[in-house]
Amino acid sequence: MAHLFDTLPSTFFSLLASPNRHVYIDCIFIIYRAIDSIEDAFQGDREFIVGKLIDYFDEHLADEFEDVEEEELAHTSRQKANHVISVLKKHGWLGEEELGDYRTSLNLFDYSIRIIDLLEKIEQHAQPEYTGEIFAVYSLLSSFTIEEGIGILEQAAIKTEDIMRKLKALKANIYRFYYDITKRHKREDLQDLLEKLLVEYKQNFFDSAYYNLKTTDSLSRYKRGILEAVNKIISNEEMMDLLAQNVMQLKRLEDYNEAYQYIEDKLRSISENFNAIEHLILAIDRKNEQYVSAAASKILFFTNQSDDIEGIFNRLFRIVLSKADIDYSMIFRLVQTKNLDTDSLYNQRRPRQETVVDEINDDDSLIPEALRTQKIKALLKNNIYGKKEIDRYVQSLLKATQTVEAATIPLDSQEDYIKLILIFLYSKSIGMHYEIELTDKFVTNQFVTFQNFLIKGTN
Repeated sequence: MAHLFDTLPSTFFSLLASPNRHVYIDCIFIIYRAIDSIEDAFQGDREFIVGKLIDYFDEHLADEFEDVEEEELAHTSRQKANHVISVLKKHGWLGEEELGDYRTSLNLFDYSIRIIDLLEKIEQHAQPEYTGEIFAVYSLLSSFTIEEGIGILEQAAIKTEDIMRKLKALKANIYRFYYDITKRHKREDLQDLLEKLLVEYKQNFFDSAYYNLKTTDSLSRYKRGILEAVNKIISNEEMMDLLAQNVMQLKRLEDYNEAYQYIEDKLRSISENFNAIEHLILAIDRKNEQYVSAAASKILFFTNQSDDIEGIFNRLFRIVLSKADIDYSMIFRLVQTKNLDTDSLYNQRRPRQETVVDEINDDDSLIPEALRTQKIKALLKNNIYGKKEIDRYVQSLLKATQTVEAATIPLDSQEDYIKLILIFLYSKSIGMHYEIELTDKFVTNQFVTFQNFLIKGTN
């Protein structure tokens, strides 16, 4: 069995762990983009690439390289460019070819191209596209013919597996956001938390093609047709026989059973994956709700400055977390106790007595009206930030119009500020009767500056 490092050089990834890794990865991307064209096909003139790297080092005053050999110079921009190329060649990222006439070209290897492409997507936070993927599988199977059957089944199976892999990655991406938010403890992180929640998370999740997967390109529109097409093929013995014979010819197989099994595996893979996609989408929805709930709880915790039990504990935890050498005796009264003897905890048994129930006379007049109002407000406090309450609040804002700018919502108190955040946060939750649309304009409303957005009713 082939091993990964039978293909990759053993020191291939050490470049990304070096002290100058930021410079190296920038230069790798520069080379990759400079020769990523139809004419070059990832093969570029050395002097052209050196010129691109010189431009980079002229603009960026990078730190001195720590892996420069004694006889090598890497002080000027040209020397640094030549050093980078030398290091990339040494670690197997690219090769050099003599073209004659004193010209040489630098070539990226096939594995380098795939890894650089992946690293670039990670750097740019590129999101997987699902738009049209399910429809593509549906179209392939709808146009199924015996002559093109093998290619159609192979492409349909590949696309189905690709959809599954992208959805699994999306679920893992939500977990990354959830893990990040649950590990943050400082109040100073509130601004970063809001940016991650209201901008990065929304763009990477709601504004991606996943929204289309839930609406225009939804699974329910095409799943039945796909499964029916698969069942139609697998239940037709004559068709399966012809497909198996075609596989034997195309794949050069001598065993008929092996060819038949190949077709059966492709059909079963498509069917099982499309049945599993529905459950995976539900799991993604649950994970999203879990993240949104955790984010809302964290925001409410950070912004709670009241004198109720929750607010007191909030401030208490902040004191404990901010001081490493705190004297806990100022907060808790802890004493050491010992048992005097083996009988010190003994309780003498006594005859059971019948409990006499006395009538409780509750005199409401003993409780002042102001205190009653305060207690009721405290009991209902958590409810005002629930999804149903926020939805009702938005509906009240949309009574006279179908669209409201967030900048026009009055922020007269901290409660209004929290509601504004939760309006954005809950906008994509199930059962909400509104949606939001981000604008490019930043506005200041009272004591807070934020990216303005439109609130639109969906009724």
